[in-house]
Amino acid sequence: MNVLVYVSDALRIDHLGCYGARFLNTRTVDEFAAGGVRFDQAISAAPWTAPSTTSLVTGLYAHHHGYLHWDAELDPTIETVFRAFSAHGYEVASFVFDRNYLFKDLPEANVGGTSESLDGVVEWLRENRDGPFFLYVHSWATHMPYDILHSERQDWLAAKQEVIDGIQSDSASALEAMRERYRQAVERQSEVLFASLLEELEALGLREETVLVFTSDHGESWGERFAAKGDVKGVYHMHGATLYDEIVQLPLILSAPGRLEPAVVSSQVRSVDLVPTLLELAGLPGRETDGVSLLDVDGDRPAVIAGTDMGALTKLAVRMPPWKLILHVESGEEEAYHLETDPRERVSRPTDVPPDLRALVFSELESAERRELTEEEEATVAKRLSDLGYL
Repeated sequence: MNVLVYVSDALRIDHLGCYGARFLNTRTVDEFAAGGVRFDQAISAAPWTAPSTTSLVTGLYAHHHGYLHWDAELDPTIETVFRAFSAHGYEVASFVFDRNYLFKDLPEANVGGTSESLDGVVEWLRENRDGPFFLYVHSWATHMPYDILHSERQDWLAAKQEVIDGIQSDSASALEAMRERYRQAVERQSEVLFASLLEELEALGLREETVLVFTSDHGESWGERFAAKGDVKGVYHMHGATLYDEIVQLPLILSAPGRLEPAVVSSQVRSVDLVPTLLELAGLPGRETDGVSLLDVDGDRPAVIAGTDMGALTKLAVRMPPWKLILHVESGEEEAYHLETDPRERVSRPTDVPPDLRALVFSELESAERRELTEEEEATVAKRLSDLGYL
């Protein structure tokens, strides 16, 4: 059995028809979901790419693996899904938006090239069609500034600044234009990129023998949480700065022909559950992770979410329906939202939160991997984040 994980960066679930979106065309993803298992409450371990993707491929929470900025070092004793599959004879590869960032110090990911087009992915599939293989594709087509190639550096930076300027202007027309670009990027992700990948799998006769995952690393926002729009300085303030559901709730669709019947799972699950799921589907030995296989979901699972700033752990949240509790690590301030009565998380009620959630968030804080950065490391982190438009 082959395994293919397709990640659409910064994809909001409310922009997919299978999750209730209207007025945009995501027919390919919707049909894929109808034939697989769709998880309606999947929660990311972090609100931006570096820590959240590391959780996707390790099965560990971000505050446990400690990869909280692009130049962090992942403990070599932490086993990734790439290493696990490679050790059992699988051909392993990944295609990413920029090999100077994602998996740059993780040779076991075997980065094969860019995901800005799928040409390299298709070529790799054709060369490895006899399998078994594990392939990870991380697409930036839905990442701000939306459908501008990151390799076209000047155009990308100009388009990014146009988005930020539009948010800071607090102009309704600028906001709508930005959202329209996002809708178009989501449609292209579904109907051009993901559709062409499915077509290639079918043409190669691989679809029926491939476990296929469609997901994201985090969601997206457009400055809604900032009363003063001028405070939105970069991508970090669109995803990264907050732990609200528009950022941490993920699309997660799993297909395993002949193994899994179509279903919709309404219980809460976590991104860290993906690694043990894929290992179980492939019949490989389990690993010690924070996640639990998704093949048997029995009720909501508590999700822990780590917020970071400049490589430091700044927030830690526990989401356990119907509540979410967010702890600001340095100040000790708490936010708490009752998600059934306040799904947009507008009215904080920390005094009403169940005591077991507070006990859990402090227990997780004690287990967190934390290290102070030197001034030189902070400067490096700032430079890397600035290069990606986060600052």
